Amino acid sequence: MKNYKQITYRYLKGQKNRTLLTILGIILSVALITSIGTIVVSARDALIKEAIRENGSQHGIFRNLTLEEKDKIINHTLVIDHGVGKTGESLALGNTTEQEREAYGLDLQHRYINLYSYDKNALKMIPNVDLSEGRMPNKENEIIIENWLSKYFDKEIKLGDKIKLPIGKIEYSQTNDFISDEEKEFTIVGFIKPNYIWNGELRTSAIIGETDNTLEGEYDVYVKTPDVKNANENLNKIAEDLNIDQSKLLYNNKVLRLYAESLDATFNSSLTAILAFVVGLIIISTVAVIYNSFNISVIERISQFGLLRSVGATPKQIKRLVLKEAGILSLISIPFGLALGIFAMTVVLYIISLITTDIILFNDMEIGLSIPVMIISSVVGVFTVFLSAIGPAKLASKVSPLEAIKNTGALKKEKYKKTRTNKLVRFFLGMEGEIAYKNLRRNRKRFIITVFSMVISIILFITFSSFSNFMFQMGVIVQGDSGQFYVSQLGEQTEKVYNDLMNIDEVEKIILLNQLNGKGKVEEKHIDTQMIERAPSYFAKEEEGKITVSNIAVYSIEDENFNELKSVLKDGTIDVEKINKENGVLVINNAFSYSEFGEKTISLEGYKFKIGDTMEFTGNGNEFSTNLTVSGILEEGILDRLYSNSSSITVFTTEKIINNLSSSYNINLDDFKVVHVYTKDNENVQQVRDYFSNLENEVQGFNYVDLIENTARTEEISIVISIFLYGFVVIIALISSINIINTISTNIILRTKEIAMIKAVGMSQSGIKRMVSLESLYYGLYASVIGSFIGSLLTYLLYNIVINIKQFVWEVPWNDVIIASVGCIIIALISGIYPLKRINEKIIIESIKAEN
Repeated sequence: MKNYKQITYRYLKGQKNRTLLTILGIILSVALITSIGTIVVSARDALIKEAIRENGSQHGIFRNLTLEEKDKIINHTLVIDHGVGKTGESLALGNTTEQEREAYGLDLQHRYINLYSYDKNALKMIPNVDLSEGRMPNKENEIIIENWLSKYFDKEIKLGDKIKLPIGKIEYSQTNDFISDEEKEFTIVGFIKPNYIWNGELRTSAIIGETDNTLEGEYDVYVKTPDVKNANENLNKIAEDLNIDQSKLLYNNKVLRLYAESLDATFNSSLTAILAFVVGLIIISTVAVIYNSFNISVIERISQFGLLRSVGATPKQIKRLVLKEAGILSLISIPFGLALGIFAMTVVLYIISLITTDIILFNDMEIGLSIPVMIISSVVGVFTVFLSAIGPAKLASKVSPLEAIKNTGALKKEKYKKTRTNKLVRFFLGMEGEIAYKNLRRNRKRFIITVFSMVISIILFITFSSFSNFMFQMGVIVQGDSGQFYVSQLGEQTEKVYNDLMNIDEVEKIILLNQLNGKGKVEEKHIDTQMIERAPSYFAKEEEGKITVSNIAVYSIEDENFNELKSVLKDGTIDVEKINKENGVLVINNAFSYSEFGEKTISLEGYKFKIGDTMEFTGNGNEFSTNLTVSGILEEGILDRLYSNSSSITVFTTEKIINNLSSSYNINLDDFKVVHVYTKDNENVQQVRDYFSNLENEVQGFNYVDLIENTARTEEISIVISIFLYGFVVIIALISSINIINTISTNIILRTKEIAMIKAVGMSQSGIKRMVSLESLYYGLYASVIGSFIGSLLTYLLYNIVINIKQFVWEVPWNDVIIASVGCIIIALISGIYPLKRINEKIIIESIKAEN
C-alpha cells in the first residue's frame, strides 16, 4: 500500500455487502429524482403542445385594436414576435326559421359567417385549425368553412366550388339588421372540423386569405415577449406604455400556467410546494440510508482509525478517508441512477402505450435527455451523499488513538443504564424476551439511532403513499349516478326522444330532470356567515333580517322516480302528496363555497334550513315571489347535482310544483330538461348508440354524453396514474427496506462478541434467534407508533398544500399506517437472519476474540 488513502478502496472491497447496499440506495434515490424530473419535464412539454394546439402559442392577444394601436404594439421593444389577425365583415347564408331562432335564443334573420384573416405569423401562433380536407387559404378570395355548413347552401358544396353571398355588417339592436350592398365570391379551399359539437349555430366563423393590413379596420395582435416567465408583467407593461385598455388584453393563461407563469398565484405556489415536498422526501430517504451506512462503517472501524491516529494521521486526514468513500460511491452510483431513471420512464411509457393510445398527453410525451434534470439530479445526489457522510466523518476524526485501540472496535466501554427486571415481560416472553427488553433500555443512544432509522422508513412510506392517494383525489371528478347516457337541450323534441328511448329493449329506465332558476329571500339565520363573508355579492341584505340569495336552482324528476331521493334523504319526507300540499321542496344544506377574494373553493354546510322553514322564490326575469316550504333535507343531490354550487341554494321538488312555477313565471321547461338514460347493462347498448347517432344527423345542435365511454377512459387514466404513482411508492419502499436491513443487521453484527458471550454461558441458538427476533419486534413496535403518528401529521401538512388546488376531505391514512407498520416489523425480523447465521457459523471463542 503506497498511500494511506488506499485504505478506502480496500475497505469498500472488503465490505462488499454493505458497499452494494449503499450503492443500491444511492442508485434508487438518484433514479427516483431523475425519473420524477424527467416525467415532469416530458409531461410539461406534452401539455404545452396540447395547450398550444387548443389555445395558440402566443403569450397574449391584444384585441379589437385600431390600425394605429396595432402598429404601436408591433414596434414595442418587449414584442419579440407577433402575428396579425383582422376581423372582416360577415356573410349572410340564407334565412333562419322561427324554430331555429327560438332554439338558440337569437333574433337573427340570417345565418351569418363572420370572416377572419391572419398573416403568416399569426397562422403559426393561433390554435390548431383542424382541417377535415383541403388546405389553408392563401388569397383574399379563398375561404375555409366548418364542414357542417355545406348543407345550408342551395346545393351541397365541395372543395373547389365557388360561393357568392351578400357581405356586410350586422347592426346588433332590437331588429339586428344586416347592412349589405354587394355580394362577394369566394373559392372553397378547405373544410374545418368544428372544435365543439354544437353544430348549426346561427353565427359561425370562417377564415379567408391574408388581407391588406395597412388599411383601417379591427385588428388582433398575437404577441410573444422575451421572457415567458415574466410574460404577464411584460404584457401589462406594453398595455401601460401604449395606454391600451386592459380589457383588450387576453392572456394565454393555459400555456403560461404550464411555464409556472399562471395568473393563478395559488396554483403556482401549490405546485411548487408539492414538488419541493416530494423532492424533500426523497432527499430525506437518501440521507437516512446513506447516513446509517457511513455511520455504521465508522463505528465498525473505530479501532482502525485509532491505529491510523497512533501512527501520525491527523483528524483532517481521517475525515478525508470517509469523505473519499462518499466520493467513490457517488462516482459509481450517480451515473447508474441517472440511466436507470430515464430507462424506467421509457419502460413505463411503453407499458402505457400498450394499455391505451387515446390519451393525447401520453401520445405527445417523449422521454429524452434533459440537461437541467441530469444536472439537478446529479447535484442533489452528490449533495445528499456528502451531507450524509459529514457527520460520520467528524465522528471518525474525533477518535482518540488510546481509547480506540484499548476498546478494540465497536466494543468500547458504554454507559449502560441499570434496568430492573420486568416480571410481566419475563412471565409472557421468557428469559429471551427479558434480555431483549433490557438490551433496548440499557443503551439509549443505540436505541434512538435504530428506532429513528425505522421511523424514517415508516414516515416515508406513509407520506409518499398518501401523496399518491392525494393525486388520485385531485384527479377525481365527483359525480353521482347519472346513468349510462344523458342528453340535454332537446327543446320540443324532448317528449319524442323520451318515448323513443323507452321503446328500446336495452333501456331499463329514464329519469327526466327539469330545472328552473331564480333568486330568493331567506332569513339570515339560515345562511352560514362564512358563505356571506367569502362571496358578499351573492347575498344582498334586506330589511327584517332577510337576505336575497342571487341563485336558487329548483330541480324535479318524475313522480314515479321520486323514490330515487330516498337514499340521500337526511330528514323530512319524500311523500309526493304531502310535498304538493305544502308547496314544498327538499333542500341541500351542503354547499361548495366560492370566494370572490381568490381563496380556494371549499365545501361546508352552507345553509341551516330545517323542516318547516320557508323561502321566497322569484323566477328569473320576474318580480313577484312564491313561498316554498322546506319539506325535507337532503345529504346530497342526485344526477350530478350533488351539492349547492357557487354560493347558491339547490332544491328538489315534484313535477306539479315545478310546472306551477314555470307557468307562473312564463318559463319554458323544455329548454332546460336533461334526459338520463339507464340501460340494463353496460355491454348491450348499441341500439341506444345507433339511435343517438341518427339523431345527431337529424336534429340541429343535438349532443349526447356517453358515460360508459367516459368511465372506460377514466379507468384507463386511473391505471396510468397508478403505474406512475405506485411505481414511486415501490421505490420508496425499497429505499426504506434497505435502510431497515442496514440498521438491524449492523446492530446485530456489532454485538457479535456480546451474542457469543451469551451463547458461551449456555443460551441455545434457538434462544438467541428468539431474543434477536423479540428485539426486532420491540424496535418495530416503537417505530410503528412514532412513525405512524409523525407520518399522519405530515400527510395532513401535505393535504393543506394540495387542497389549494382542489378541495377534498382528509382522512387518517389507516391503510398506509398498517402496511408500513407490519412491513417494517417483518423486514426487521428478516434482517436478523443473515447476521445471526454468520455469527452461528463461527466458533464461539473466535467470535469473542474477533473484531467486527
